[in-house]
Amino acid sequence: MDLAWRGTERELAVNGFSMAGATLTAKSEGKRYLVLRDTTGRCLCTGFGGAVNPGETVEWFAQFPAPDPATTEVDFQIGRMPTVTIEIG
Repeated sequence: MDLAWRGTERELAVNGFSMAGATLTAKSEGKRYLVLRDTTGRCLCTGFGGAVNPGETVEWFAQFPAPDPATTEVDFQIGRMPTVTIEIG
């Protein structure tokens, strides 16, 4: 299991492979957004259980706070994967 996929928060230790460490960065705002949590501290995200092999696709869901309405793009980062810029409208 690749530990780079996990967040480092103690409250999330029981979440296992939850992907809670994912972030969105809105450079225009100078803000970084973390995955939202429920009232018990569990991330509002899904896991997919293991490694993602080259060329393989997996479905994943996470809920983040909404960036400022004027923000048109955010950078998405998860684990050691390269950062991806996403246009939003």
